[in-house]
Amino acid sequence: MPDHPVSQPWPSDRAVLLVHGVGNAKPGDYEQLVEILKAALGPAAGGFAIYELYYDAINNWFKEKTALADKLQQAKTVLRVGVDDPELADAVAEYAGDVLWPLLSRSARAAVREAYFAQLKRIVLDGMDSGVLRQNQRVSIIAHSLGCFYTYEVLHAAATQVSHRLMPRSHAVRFAHVILMASPVQLLRTVGQSIGGAVPNRNELAVLSEGGLAIPAEQHSGGTTPSTTNWISLTGELDPVGGYFFRRRAPWAYMDIAGQTSIVDPQDLLPITSKAGLAAVLRGALSDRKRPEITFENPHSWEGYVSRYPAELATWLTA
Repeated sequence: MPDHPVSQPWPSDRAVLLVHGVGNAKPGDYEQLVEILKAALGPAAGGFAIYELYYDAINNWFKEKTALADKLQQAKTVLRVGVDDPELADAVAEYAGDVLWPLLSRSARAAVREAYFAQLKRIVLDGMDSGVLRQNQRVSIIAHSLGCFYTYEVLHAAATQVSHRLMPRSHAVRFAHVILMASPVQLLRTVGQSIGGAVPNRNELAVLSEGGLAIPAEQHSGGTTPSTTNWISLTGELDPVGGYFFRRRAPWAYMDIAGQTSIVDPQDLLPITSKAGLAAVLRGALSDRKRPEITFENPHSWEGYVSRYPAELATWLTA
């Protein structure tokens, strides 16, 4: 990834930040996703400054995972027990392991957080440099998989920590839409609570807050100002990372935050008709020393989600 935030002029008052999921992604890996998004937006696409956040070169994805192998197995055990389905338990635990390990590494979390904040601040400054005042900026975030966890953590810090100058009321930085696809936020909360002391500096994590999960917001004397006017959760009935185990919702793994717009993709067009078939697809995506190979046929595919909901994305982002 670039060693500094990406900067670009804004063609209008709108921008969108794409935050990828697990494993060693690099600039260029999501060109297809960007093209699908642009096609969904149609002529309006030319009015958006589109940013992509890549963070794996910072946190050294595979090396960190390897170093945390013992603790990661402990976390996967929690998943196996929670799935409670012999046909799926092992496959789901191994597949979802890539979204569990950041709980176990404070250094990795800190590195991604720093990069994320730097890019958010650059986006706001780019808008201002293009003549768009903070209060008039229409910035949206689309995150996928592990990127939802980092988004959740960073936006909570942005809303509550004055030093970043990204608070929704004090600094007039409110995001038009935060769209989380296949969010593992609730799953991470459940596992993080279960493994207790294995999570370093757990008090720093918003996902483990005693108050429960909530849309990021700034508390002030006049009340509460949320960081976004539209918090959207989109996941699929075959996507275990998003909290579904072969069309059955698991409340302990599905993110259900008060105030969110919830959309569940039936994923009827995917060529998966049995638990064994789903397990085979999940296992087939895994490979040693590489990030998961997630094809369109995989229910966790980011490109798949975007391609199946073009009208909704266009409506949200252009509203």
